[in-house]
Amino acid sequence: MTYDTFKDEVLAGIRSRIPQASLSIEPIVKNNEIVLDGLVIMEDGTNISPTLYLNYYYESYQDGTDFSSILDSILFTYHSNKPCGKINTSFFTDYRNIEHRIAYKLIHYEKNKHLLPDIPHYRYLDLAIVFYCLISTSAAGSATILIRNEHLHFWNISRKQLFDKAKENTPKLLPYDLRNLNELMKELIKKEQDDPLPEPEEDAALCPMYVLTNQNKLNGAGCILYEHLLKSFADKLESDLYILPSSIHEVILIPANGNTSYEELSHMVQDVNETQVSEEEILSDHVYYFSRNSNSVRM
Repeated sequence: MTYDTFKDEVLAGIRSRIPQASLSIEPIVKNNEIVLDGLVIMEDGTNISPTLYLNYYYESYQDGTDFSSILDSILFTYHSNKPCGKINTSFFTDYRNIEHRIAYKLIHYEKNKHLLPDIPHYRYLDLAIVFYCLISTSAAGSATILIRNEHLHFWNISRKQLFDKAKENTPKLLPYDLRNLNELMKELIKKEQDDPLPEPEEDAALCPMYVLTNQNKLNGAGCILYEHLLKSFADKLESDLYILPSSIHEVILIPANGNTSYEELSHMVQDVNETQVSEEEILSDHVYYFSRNSNSVRM
């Protein structure tokens, strides 16, 4: 089945199961200017809907998942995330309603160069700090609204005020999570067996790699901007740090103790981006360096 036929069959299948709903497939521009096909299901009594990206479902179909199971999965995701009744979207026009929900995240600068003129942002190395309103969070994901230039206009605030508010809010809304890579791997293994875990100190000696993200595991690469976080951790290790941007959701920290090669780490990041990370989740191909003396990150 071709992708175009797949989309038509999905529309027909969903329409047969929710005949009263209005269905459409809209092109959605994601991070790194990747355009995906978003299925929108609007039932009577609702004015917003979760967006279901058919590109991923088609990949699952190509991998052998039968079509009926694909429809079941789409409907399960929709019913798990659809709002109950209409949402009052006018609340977003009053800055006082949302100022405590403003946060920032990191995206690649050049890969989003057509988006950036339309949104408030700050250049940071080869990245951009951009801002969004975190409406809600759940186990299924987060509901967010990207903040655009016109929002600043009707809120009557400056880009600097927006940044200051996001700098204050983001560590509170999205506390950091920093753990040794082996510790995370052992947790996954422990779910399948009852062997005791080694102590974290043993893990650190075996693999001095640390995963930094936030507790939601979404857009966690922005944690490198949290005030004093990198400096406190580097002082604890008594070492400068290499920062590997594994995705927009997390980075990997490695002590820069002379046992690691910048070139090897760069090749590692590029290889992972090419083979393991979806295009819209790539942050950068570059490894960064945190200096304890200057308390700054550089390329």
